[in-house]
Amino acid sequence: MLIDYAAITHLGKVRKNNEDAYLVNALDGEEPIVNGPLRMQKVCKSGLLAAVADGMGGAAAGEVASREGLAAAALHIFGHWGRFPAEDATEEGLLETLKVAAEGASESVLRYSDNDRSSRGMGSTLTAAVLWNGFAYISQVGDSRAYLFRRGELLQLTVDQTLVNEMVNSGTLTREQARTHPQRNMITQAIGAPQPITAVLGKVPLRRGDRLLLCSDGLHGEITDARIQANLAYGYSTRRTLELMLEEVLFHGARDNVTALLLALDDPGFPLPAEGEKPMVINPFEPLPKGHPEKDPKRDSKRGGWRLFGGK
Repeated sequence: MLIDYAAITHLGKVRKNNEDAYLVNALDGEEPIVNGPLRMQKVCKSGLLAAVADGMGGAAAGEVASREGLAAAALHIFGHWGRFPAEDATEEGLLETLKVAAEGASESVLRYSDNDRSSRGMGSTLTAAVLWNGFAYISQVGDSRAYLFRRGELLQLTVDQTLVNEMVNSGTLTREQARTHPQRNMITQAIGAPQPITAVLGKVPLRRGDRLLLCSDGLHGEITDARIQANLAYGYSTRRTLELMLEEVLFHGARDNVTALLLALDDPGFPLPAEGEKPMVINPFEPLPKGHPEKDPKRDSKRGGWRLFGGK
């Protein structure tokens, strides 16, 4: 399948270092390159990994945390998933792999900080998506986000793991108050934290024409979902769409680093959305309701090939 994508990562106007990072990897065994250009015309039946990370820790520690976390996660996913034969693939195996990959990435970052005094206390968010068998499987730690855009509608696929989001859920804050709250960037779990982490997992059926966006809070914290939706609705190329979003972020002050990945799912191998079908997140640990149109990947482990093009 053809997957066109573009990526941006920008320092912003305030920060001295860019602690964000992104990664796209075909899960074919080659070394994952963080913030690297696309490897043209790659084909892999194990699916496609796309991920963003937002590091923290001061000095250069945040840069190390985001890059180390992404690389470790990609290696775990290949080691526990991508290297095995297609006929052995199951949805349960992929979900377990995503869980283990987040835990392994966290342990890797924590080990690094333990061995380097200047990196003590560093950490990172991790939002990853593995595209496989007609679904995007999402793994979330922190407050970077994944969105799906379909036929004019934007759906946030992830839930921010932040203190202010918990306050919103409890009724202490409104959504608008949360956007400007002084503790809006305080996340409740992070890659590299000494406490055990639990990645939140989900899956979403993919349709022809979908746009999958992964981004750090430097993007979604500066411009609203309505503006993200409007930029996607223009229908420009993946690269131009991200450029327009970045221009808006810079106009609004760009107080943080800005990173985003945008994937265009236009290959004919994806089914067209049914009339009135809306994007939805499915809990992968619950059975599909009777009569649900989605085919359960556990009953069909055949892996499709992904051919990538586009670039940074």
